[in-house]
Amino acid sequence: MGKLSTLVVILILLGAGAWYLNYHLKLSEYDKELMFNKEKTVQGVTYYTSPVIPAGIYRIKIEPSGSVDNVRIISEAGKVLHESLIVVKSDFIYTSDVPFKVEVEFHPEEGYNKYSISLRIYRLVKK
Repeated sequence: MGKLSTLVVILILLGAGAWYLNYHLKLSEYDKELMFNKEKTVQGVTYYTSPVIPAGIYRIKIEPSGSVDNVRIISEAGKVLHESLIVVKSDFIYTSDVPFKVEVEFHPEEGYNKYSISLRIYRLVKK
């Protein structure tokens, strides 16, 4: 059983490494153009929705000093295009054929009232 668990761990590490390389290789094919930047200090649970972003390929970067509990990509009409209830990574690439908005649910760390949030959306332009 020890060899099987070692093999599973190795396969998981290889998969994570392949994903990491693919992500950074894809980013290296594009120049970043900042489309939206919002940074502020907030209190309590905060919901933030970006303005409407045109269709295209984007890098969405969310940096809170608290935690991110939910990220939703919403169409102009309010239809949910993508929802991530478990946010493992708050820096991802999103491609859309329709204009969209990004809605993020921020929560403070336990014991803290005020915290800072940051939402940056970059358009990725082919080099």
